[in-house]
Amino acid sequence: MAVLGPLLGNVAAQTAAGDEPGTIGAAFAQLYDDDHANKRGELVVLGVADGFPAAKAGIQLGDVVLKANGSPVGGRELQEITRKDIQGAVGTTLKLSLVRPANGKEMDVDLTRVAFPMQENPASDPFHYSLKGSWRVERVSFPLPWSPQISYRGLEDLAFAPEFDDTSSPYYHSYLFFWWLEGTVAVTPSQLQSDLSVYFRGLCEQRGRNYHFTPDLSQVSVSYHADPHGPGSFGGSPAQSFRGVVRFYDTHGKVITLQSEVVAAACPESNHTAVFFGQSLESGDAAIWKRIDAIRDTFQCSRQ
Repeated sequence: MAVLGPLLGNVAAQTAAGDEPGTIGAAFAQLYDDDHANKRGELVVLGVADGFPAAKAGIQLGDVVLKANGSPVGGRELQEITRKDIQGAVGTTLKLSLVRPANGKEMDVDLTRVAFPMQENPASDPFHYSLKGSWRVERVSFPLPWSPQISYRGLEDLAFAPEFDDTSSPYYHSYLFFWWLEGTVAVTPSQLQSDLSVYFRGLCEQRGRNYHFTPDLSQVSVSYHADPHGPGSFGGSPAQSFRGVVRFYDTHGKVITLQSEVVAAACPESNHTAVFFGQSLESGDAAIWKRIDAIRDTFQCSRQ
């Protein structure tokens, strides 16, 4: 048997708006199996986190999952298993039936999902922020690969909400990113529109290449205005706030419209400018915005 691809069993979804996503602390991959028409086999345990429900139940690396919540996993699509069984909210239960290939031992375990631990940006950074471990974080440096025309120097940290890739989720394409820019950068509605137009057109071109579609760049648009009701401080410094709308292509070649909020502040001690961007298809009163803004409010220009 060969591994088809990774399935992160510890990345869980909200089962309803406002639910806290939970984890059992295990990672899985799906096996290839000729006995099924779609070649989808059982799940194999790739890793177990110490102190979490899976480890406490005795699950080990290499154990094979035969059933999840009483349903055989063989022959089912990986995404379906993830959405219907592996994912769930804190306090809910996942039942797994497993076999240990080394000795043929079978076992049934009931696992109660627990809260994800917090994660933080690298300790070597002069700035600081934290967020739940259910968010996937990536870092890139300027010049950005998809929009090298943007002339800033610094870092971009992106954080993707649980269910970011799930088109059926209310949190589809909800994410945020921080810019940590060298020097004092003037952030205005017109500058945001200029920078983000280049940013998202470049991103759409990259997505077109990666996912085999041709974006019509005339469909990509960005609009921002000052928000007098936004946060007056950010990272421990006075801030400017903006709201806007971003229209661009998702990875399926579909044009989507995201609500966007931006907060920017100068960080004089480090001679940098910090800019926060929150993005979601959902309106401003949706539950996802409380989570986005909670992450925003952890940001500090200095670790002191």
